[in-house]
Amino acid sequence: MKLNRFMIRPLVEQGLREEISSGDTTGGFLVGDDPVQTANIYAKASGVVCGMLFTDETIRQIEPEAHIEYLVQDGDAVGPGTVLMRVRARASTFFIIERSGLDWLQQMSGVATKTRRYADLVKHTKVRITDTRKGWPGLRMVQKYAVRVGGAHNHIFNLANCILVKDNHIKIAGSITEAIRILRASAQHTFKIEVECESLDMVKEALDCGVEIIMFDNMDLDEMKDAMKVVNRRAMVEASGGINEQTIVPIAEIGVDIISIGDLTHTVKALDISLDVRDIKPSANRAIDRMKATA
Repeated sequence: MKLNRFMIRPLVEQGLREEISSGDTTGGFLVGDDPVQTANIYAKASGVVCGMLFTDETIRQIEPEAHIEYLVQDGDAVGPGTVLMRVRARASTFFIIERSGLDWLQQMSGVATKTRRYADLVKHTKVRITDTRKGWPGLRMVQKYAVRVGGAHNHIFNLANCILVKDNHIKIAGSITEAIRILRASAQHTFKIEVECESLDMVKEALDCGVEIIMFDNMDLDEMKDAMKVVNRRAMVEASGGINEQTIVPIAEIGVDIISIGDLTHTVKALDISLDVRDIKPSANRAIDRMKATA
């Protein structure tokens, strides 16, 4: 998955519209003849960088001729004090873009950083880690891109991507069997069918219907082990539901094909990133030194 300016421009415009409103009532009075300045955008913690194009686009929408020097790329691991980009632009530009420009970078890097931790935990297995559709409405594309940068994969982007039969579908249809009968008669033949199963009986019924993917939904580890024996490679297996950094390894080690994790996007700590005109400020250097000392 790749992003381009055409895709992200409306999102950046909306962020700037929210930030600028009727004008900068602080910086607008201070710039005078608006001298050109140089600023560093830098990390104050360890993590995986993501969202450089968003920050770049935020700057260029305000000052198209700004000079931006990339010192890292999306996907790079950085530590406290790492300069991510160096920007030469008018003083007023920095006042306008600082918050929204950094917010994209901080939030997306937070997703990529968390994703990298999960991916590293199970790299000794063959499991594929994916996201879910949990997160911020309207920003799913952004979050899914950050998951890819972090080293995992994407689950479906929207309701049109696949046939995913969930508990409420089964209730409306009356049974897994009836839901699959209706879908096979109506849906496009190129789609695989995945069914969310909460019990061994549901797994058996889904397998009897010949579905291609079985999701173990909120099963405990022993239930999943029993279900793996029932599936016996007759379908692809996905584990999902409440999986976290403490539980992912034993689930991966029982041999499931996919683990989908809402935690990648719905509960994220932003990576601490700052922008300083001219030199990095003393308080930031002290914080960076503390982080390095405890690393």
